[in-house]
Amino acid sequence: MTATLPRGLAAIARAGERVLWGGRLRERVLVALLREHYASLMRRKWRESGEPPHFFDHRIGSFALAMGEGTPFGYYRGYFAAEVIRKGDTLLDIGCGDGFFARRFFRPKCERVDAIDVEPDAIAHARRLNAAPGVNYVVCDAVRDEFPSECYDVIVWDGGVGHLSSESTLRVLEKIRYALESDGVFVGSESLGREGHDHLQFFFSLEELASLFRLYFAHVQLRKIAYDLPGMVREEAFWRCAVNPARLEEAAWEKFDPRGRTAQQPS
Repeated sequence: MTATLPRGLAAIARAGERVLWGGRLRERVLVALLREHYASLMRRKWRESGEPPHFFDHRIGSFALAMGEGTPFGYYRGYFAAEVIRKGDTLLDIGCGDGFFARRFFRPKCERVDAIDVEPDAIAHARRLNAAPGVNYVVCDAVRDEFPSECYDVIVWDGGVGHLSSESTLRVLEKIRYALESDGVFVGSESLGREGHDHLQFFFSLEELASLFRLYFAHVQLRKIAYDLPGMVREEAFWRCAVNPARLEEAAWEKFDPRGRTAQQPS
C-alpha cells in the first residue's frame, strides 16, 4: 500500500507543489508560450520557408488539438491502422515522416516497427523526437530500395500513393504484396479529388482505388470520410487489403440483426 503523509505534511507538500509547478495563472502563461512557440515553428518551417519539409511535425497538431484549436481528423489513419495490429506484430510504416504514428500508434502493440522515409531530414527528425525501443527509422526509397526486412504482419502506407507515378505505385504495391505474411494486412489512406500540389496522380472515387488494389489483393475494403479543414472539405479514402480475410474479419465490428442476435446466428 502507498504510504500517506500526515495531514500537516500533506498540506505542506501540496503547497510546495503549487509553488514549484504553479496554479492556473502559471498554466496559462506556459500554454501561451507553447502556443507562440509552435505557431512560430509552423511559420518558419512550413508557411514562410522557401523549401518547406516534406513531412509534418505532429507536435504542432497535437498541441493545437489538446488546446481545442485543432481537428482530430488527421489522426483517423492511426486509429484505423492500429485496429488490425495484433500484439507482437512486425510492421512496416512507409513514408513515416516525423515518426509520430510509428511511435504512438503502432509501436505499443508491435514487437518491431520499421519506419522508412525517402527524406533524410524526416528520419533525422524522427530519430531525435520520436525514438523508442523497437522502432527502427531507416532512410529508404520504397520504390528502388529493398525493405528493411523480408516479411511483415502489417504494412502501412499513408498519403503516399498520389505522390508517385502510376508505374512507381505498381512497383511499391508489388513489393508490399510479397512482403506481407500470408495473413497480413496492408492499410493506408489517400485524399480523393484534385488535392495536393505535388501529386503525380489523383483518385476521385473508392472504385478507382479498389481497381488498383485488386490487382494484388483478393480482399479489399475501403471507406470514405469527408471532413472540414480550413478553407476546404477533404474527402479521404482509407483501405484494408489482404490475401487472407481472417484479420479483416477479426477487426470488423460485430453485426446484429434487428432481434439483437449476431448476424451469423441462424434464425
